[in-house]
Amino acid sequence: EQDLLLDKAFGSTDDQVSKEYVRNFKRTSVDSIDWAGDKLLIACSRDQTLRLWDPERGEKERSWSGEWMCVQSDPNNPFVAAAVSWSGKFRVFDTRSSTSHVCDVDLKKTSSAMKEFLCMSWSPDSKNICLGNRNDQLYMLNMASGLKLGASKHLQCEINQICWAPDGDSLWLAAGGSPGKLHIFPTPSLQADMATSVVAHQHAAVCLAADPTGKYIACGGGDCLATLWDPRHRVCVGSFGYATQAVTTLSFNHTGNLLAWGTAGPGTSGGERNLTIVGTNTGSLYWQDTTSAPVQNVKWHPSQNVLAYTVSAAQLPEDNGR
Repeated sequence: EQDLLLDKAFGSTDDQVSKEYVRNFKRTSVDSIDWAGDKLLIACSRDQTLRLWDPERGEKERSWSGEWMCVQSDPNNPFVAAAVSWSGKFRVFDTRSSTSHVCDVDLKKTSSAMKEFLCMSWSPDSKNICLGNRNDQLYMLNMASGLKLGASKHLQCEINQICWAPDGDSLWLAAGGSPGKLHIFPTPSLQADMATSVVAHQHAAVCLAADPTGKYIACGGGDCLATLWDPRHRVCVGSFGYATQAVTTLSFNHTGNLLAWGTAGPGTSGGERNLTIVGTNTGSLYWQDTTSAPVQNVKWHPSQNVLAYTVSAAQLPEDNGR
């Protein structure tokens, strides 16, 4: 029934699908976004600011200074979020206050290797957060009773992105190299002898997203494909070939029926200037709209069919002030 409604919405000539810019947001490079209820958390390491933005009012509600690379809301509490910086700062904070923190630590004081973080993923039960850095190290942080460093692992492959399986029993890792592989570790132990690996793409596995209903995990690859995986049986159950460059960011909507992606690469080159939305159950291409620059981040609202996305600031036309 939901798929029929989506077919009708995207196939209609009426204005059932619309888009607009986030008003009054200054042009800057965005590293990470997530929804905090109906508001957006926007991490911008270049101008060293993490913002909570109200899209309806078109204004910043509050901000936190720091070179934050990744931000994610607590899966079970829209008023709590975690952020990690390139330099190793880690913070869990109340988004309703600029000064209230659950924890605020410098991870480098625990280990000098705990820095240059690139990815973060919060477990579905909110008890653990896993971090990955440029040196291909994984760190498990236990959040159940304060903050405690759990398992850690150095990998012999490039870590591009991580995400938890919807049941919370495993951590999926998208790895670089050819072919592109998915490495799946038991959690929270990250035991190597219980891990499995599957070939996911002809070239690097670049990005991951978990369907909130538990049906799929999606992986974007350097071979221009987005693939769907059964997280329980760890087999590929579908793929989409609507991209012509590497798929670098993915997100499912709250019902798992829609998958959005973008293809912006690092730096000032690469990526298609469009936003793509497909039906996970129907295989249909619902939306591939032209954008002013390649799409760098996508994130669906946790309970509505509202998609937030950012484009590469480095590739925006000079006369585009937004």
